[in-house]
Amino acid sequence: MKKGIGLILLTLSALLILVSCQSQQDKASHSSHHQKGKVTIVEYADIKCPYCKKVDQNVMPKLKKDYLHNKNVEYQFVNMAFLGKDSIVGSRAEHAVKRIAPEKHLQFLHQLFEQQPKDEKTWLTEKRLDAEIDQLNLDDDKKSQIKKAYKTKDSQAWKDAEKDQERYKKHHVKQAPTVYINGEKLEDPYKYKNYKTKIDKALKNKDN
Repeated sequence: MKKGIGLILLTLSALLILVSCQSQQDKASHSSHHQKGKVTIVEYADIKCPYCKKVDQNVMPKLKKDYLHNKNVEYQFVNMAFLGKDSIVGSRAEHAVKRIAPEKHLQFLHQLFEQQPKDEKTWLTEKRLDAEIDQLNLDDDKKSQIKKAYKTKDSQAWKDAEKDQERYKKHHVKQAPTVYINGEKLEDPYKYKNYKTKIDKALKNKDN
């Protein structure tokens, strides 16, 4: 009997060690993507994901107001583009905007989330994307560059979209939205106070 109990305890201990190791590996893996000396927020999402839209509506305005102007805070949007063929088209357009007019990147993402329909149909079409690009306060030349970039095979925008997909698969991210702050997973990405608590703590530790 004692031998059996001992075996169970050893098994449980081994499982706890494995879980702990996996947690540390996961944190280290995601931490590798943040800039040294910065607090890095990484959001894995998809423009077609209705839950990601909630983050855009309820969290992003407060993040922008409170932190994203701070040079010590960096936000990364990793486009999983896994909810249909048009998701990858949207990702290419998003990356084209980010590369050519980075100051309009978050605005463009917000515009796309606002266009998200309630059903699951294909909607990230070139026509829709071009219309949203035209809404950006940019000169015609930059708008043309963005449109050309996301429609051209093997452009940097295409490569960036592929890198995002490789990244979420490499880190075994299974659902959208998933958020990490300095490598630590946020348990509830829909509540702004969770972001604020972690960011404030990270900024305080950075200053100490």
